[in-house]
Amino acid sequence: MRRLVWFLVLGWGAALAQGKITLQFWHSMGGVLGEATEALVQDFNRSQNRYEVKSQYVGSYDDGINKLLAALRAGRGYPHVIQVYDIGARIMADSGAVVPLEDLARASGFDLDRFLSQPRNYYTVEGKLYGLPFNSSNPILYLNAAALDEAGIPFKASWSLKDLEEAARKLTKKDAQGRTVRYGLSIPIDSWFVEQVSYNSGYFFCNGENGRRARATEAAFDNEAAVAFLDMYARLVREGVAANTGRNWTDSQNLFAQGQAAIAAYSTASLTGVLRQVGGRFPVRTAFYPYLKERNGVAIGGAALYVLKGFPEAEVQGAWAFVRFLLEPKTQAKWHLATGYFPVVKGVVELPEVRQAHVRNPNFTTAIRQLETSKANTASAGCLMGSFPEIRQYVAAAWEATLQGKPAREALREAKARADEALRRYNASVAR
Repeated sequence: MRRLVWFLVLGWGAALAQGKITLQFWHSMGGVLGEATEALVQDFNRSQNRYEVKSQYVGSYDDGINKLLAALRAGRGYPHVIQVYDIGARIMADSGAVVPLEDLARASGFDLDRFLSQPRNYYTVEGKLYGLPFNSSNPILYLNAAALDEAGIPFKASWSLKDLEEAARKLTKKDAQGRTVRYGLSIPIDSWFVEQVSYNSGYFFCNGENGRRARATEAAFDNEAAVAFLDMYARLVREGVAANTGRNWTDSQNLFAQGQAAIAAYSTASLTGVLRQVGGRFPVRTAFYPYLKERNGVAIGGAALYVLKGFPEAEVQGAWAFVRFLLEPKTQAKWHLATGYFPVVKGVVELPEVRQAHVRNPNFTTAIRQLETSKANTASAGCLMGSFPEIRQYVAAAWEATLQGKPAREALREAKARADEALRRYNASVAR
């Protein structure tokens, strides 16, 4: 009899396992962030018995969206849920392949007002929320607090470009031969930092008020803030005050962690990794990203999760269940503290474990406070345009040209001409 009971129990368990709906999830989180992502996937799988999420790392953000677009063209091989970076929002909405998150939320009674306004607004296209702002970030300054004390520079939460340049000069150290042994500043060459100084200074990166009032047809990154930022950085590199680590974030991050750069700019998502690298070498403080003359507010970065069409309804509901799990305050708290990405739903920062962590390390609050104190307007909403991945390459090339001696205004205008042509082709391809 006991054998029969065990047989029935085991058979019932196997039936449950066989009856689980398998869901494919593609993401672009590697290293520390990949570990945190996989932990959330396993938490979801353990939390219920109906669905099993299989996660797959598909390389960089560019790799991920290119792989998805190829699968969509082939009509097969794409996942139920995919993580796509912020600048892919227009492409995903135009693709026709996405089940809008707003439709899933409203059908299940999920209150969209639980989202923080900035993440929700960023991924709202033509009045509808398409993606879940999963790993939302913004750019912050990383400061070697010991170096600032040594140079007599008081800590401040908010910095203008002028403040940043003056501090970088004071923080730079050179040897007897005039070689730099500690740079005052290190920022990797990435369009994102040019985008964010534009937004934070109240400028648009594309027309149509950042594509929020009307579809973007031209780039607008040849603005005064972007010009000032690139000219400043090129000037400081020539003087040995700022480091030129190229487009590689890792090289810049290594300089800062080793104490060979006193101030750096990265994403808030780099926080956990930077703190691990620095270890006990020096105390780290973080501050808001700089602006030209008056602080407006940064846009969110990071990426969103999208639920794709073309699957049976039961699988679509499973994908929504997974996304919905990621919106739980406890899940958001775990993700925030494991990575540095800020929560995208309300109430998370009031949880005891989050409050305690913020007391222990106030650096976790910087991105949240920066977001809370940003002005909510079409500049800080961020640019919504097609061909953004391609256009980012033109902006990075303009930064490199500036470092080689070309005036920033000229380099950015040349990049704008290429960007405008890319936008024209894109808009024509979607018949807009």
